[in-house]
Amino acid sequence: MLSGSSPPAAAVGSSPPLTGWFFDCYPGSGCMVVWLVDEQGRSHRLEDPFRPPFYLRGGREALRAGVRELARAKVAEPVGMTRRQEFWSGEAVAVLQCRLLDPERQPALLRLLSVPRPGLTLYDCDLPLPLLYYHTRGIFPLAPCTVARSEGGTLAFTAHASPWDLTHRELPLIRMELEGQGDERGRGSPFGRLRRLEIRWEGRTLVLEEGDPATLLTALNRILDEVDPHVIVTRHGDSYLLPVLLTLARQAGVPLRLDREVVQRALSRRGRSFFSYGRVLYMAPAMPLFGRWHLDARNSFFLSETGLAGLLELSRLAKVPVQKLARTSPGTAITHLQLERALSEGILVPWKKGEPERWKTAWELLVADKGGLVYEPLLGLYEGVGEIDFASMYPSLMVHHNISPETVGCACCPEAATPEIGISTCRKREGLVTKTLRPILARRARLKGLRDSAAGEARDLLDARQNALKWILVCCFGYLGYRNARFGRIEAHEAVTAHSRETLLSAMALAEARGFKILHAIVDSLWLQKLGASEADYTALCAAIREATGISIALEGVYNWIAFLPSRTHPGVGVPNRFVGAFRGGGLKIRGIEQRRSDTPAFVREAQEAMLQILVRADGAAGFRAAVPAVLEVLAEAAARLREGRVPVEALTITKTVSQEAEKYQTNSLVALASRQMAAAGVPVHPGEQVHYVITGFDKQNAGERVRALPLLTPDATYDAAKYLEMLLEAAATLLQPASVTPAAIRQALGLPAARPGRRR
Repeated sequence: MLSGSSPPAAAVGSSPPLTGWFFDCYPGSGCMVVWLVDEQGRSHRLEDPFRPPFYLRGGREALRAGVRELARAKVAEPVGMTRRQEFWSGEAVAVLQCRLLDPERQPALLRLLSVPRPGLTLYDCDLPLPLLYYHTRGIFPLAPCTVARSEGGTLAFTAHASPWDLTHRELPLIRMELEGQGDERGRGSPFGRLRRLEIRWEGRTLVLEEGDPATLLTALNRILDEVDPHVIVTRHGDSYLLPVLLTLARQAGVPLRLDREVVQRALSRRGRSFFSYGRVLYMAPAMPLFGRWHLDARNSFFLSETGLAGLLELSRLAKVPVQKLARTSPGTAITHLQLERALSEGILVPWKKGEPERWKTAWELLVADKGGLVYEPLLGLYEGVGEIDFASMYPSLMVHHNISPETVGCACCPEAATPEIGISTCRKREGLVTKTLRPILARRARLKGLRDSAAGEARDLLDARQNALKWILVCCFGYLGYRNARFGRIEAHEAVTAHSRETLLSAMALAEARGFKILHAIVDSLWLQKLGASEADYTALCAAIREATGISIALEGVYNWIAFLPSRTHPGVGVPNRFVGAFRGGGLKIRGIEQRRSDTPAFVREAQEAMLQILVRADGAAGFRAAVPAVLEVLAEAAARLREGRVPVEALTITKTVSQEAEKYQTNSLVALASRQMAAAGVPVHPGEQVHYVITGFDKQNAGERVRALPLLTPDATYDAAKYLEMLLEAAATLLQPASVTPAAIRQALGLPAARPGRRR
């Protein structure tokens, strides 16, 4: 029975078909709960009986024992023997198909099956339930569709589009924004109070001030009922705002109608800290809504990097519910795309991957584990330099050479050996990873082409969508070598880097044969110089490289001037990706300088930006040097404001990521001091979260007076002008160093004394 917006679904009846958009789904008791949005924007809740399949493989006795245990626990039942494709061998094997009796009991099934059972292999039993539902019903998130009850009582969907369509009819969504006032991270004041709640929707704004919780919650409920939003967007809603509102609701005895159905929540204010790619990250506990979307803009990678358009693009393709995808990484998206491909082709997905890394000698490890090729930059200031970049190099190589876990190391194609490491790659069957990446690469290229011919808002939306695809293409290589990845294998990872090194070396050789000088190269990019070379010459070189390697490469641009900068700690040594350059057609490209660092105070960043705006107009290397006096004038004005106390303390805030709990810091670094201050105020900063502070007295004997956490600053707070002046001068020296202007010369030009020894901030 199709139901209206908020009430639960009624019993199955003979309701007419409903046309609209597939909005959301999640497990219910014995069913999947489905929400649709119709043409008028009304929300409808449906219940669909769903028993997802999984498979057992083993001998007759092992299968019988497994079935007895499932029957005893009343979580699943056998369906019958069938044949499915085994991933590694590609052969069809006999398996016993079973089905889960209740989607909500999938965790119980996994607990039961987690006990080792010799002779029994499990497949598909832990796949995400929404993905299984989308696949089984032939539907996808946000799909325009018509739904009706089948004779068996299940929902029958007719999708009116494909997730791979380049254009989509968007849902008539009503969006509401909630923002609670507290410290700058939105986690409330040091005493955990909600001082102010701002509600925004359809151009209107309503502010609810701190007061009686029951009055505030009643007003919020009234607005939720009147507006009936589909999407609620917050900042720190997961970690702060929703837990605070729900706590107030319990204390005041006023049910909060954020959800469209009654749910029981276990509130948790503590998230998860983890280590990834050399960084400590923090993930706040998820607070999704039922019947609505809750999107936390500060707890979502995709929202911050690609906006809502990119998030919806990936939700359609990867078949991940929007709220789930908003709180996960690009790796989740690429994994879902691979799982969907496996399901579509009848490939069994093992529950626990058991493919070990093949044995290697120490020399083989040394050769194989090199990573991408880097040619250190030649330090200095250059003009007429061209940058050429391979398009999505690693995923393109994976498709071009058919690199996938099950195709690497095959015995049937010894002639297809990988450079250096000698591992062969199958040419007789296309790998799962290859099949997954090929349409994504083509789609991104198509979206980029449409973007380049569009303008205004349409261009921005197309750019957000192609950017979302870029992130999963970037991630797919890392997951290929991730030991816990569903379809990962280290030999495939090593094969990609080996091909990348060979490809870049081939490109460099072709460039040098045509008279170009290599100034810098890193993995998939080359910076080249040739006296008198035109854009046409660089474009012709790209065509030759594309022809020789089979990988698309294009001219990023020709620089009017570019400066390759040295290491901070070793001034005579070049480092990859630390440069500043101005393109001939306008625009800057910067890497590795203060403006790109998240811990640079806004005042220093803005001052460096003003200096760059002078340099970007410089004509070649000579013009760069001639612009030095104008840059020094900007620096002098900023230094004067700083020394005279005319800079707001908020503009001097330094942001750092905390690597451990406050009490575990052994030294009095500024990060440790600020973290301890926040913890003492009752707002601990967890590892992976950021702490914001202002340097108040860098050389103070009392460590507690050296820094002040931003939320704890008093109106009369001052800053250490001398320390911030050092940061400002360092930012200027970064830009002027290519013109042979030393830090001492900068100080002399500003009439400042010699630099004092510094301490890390």
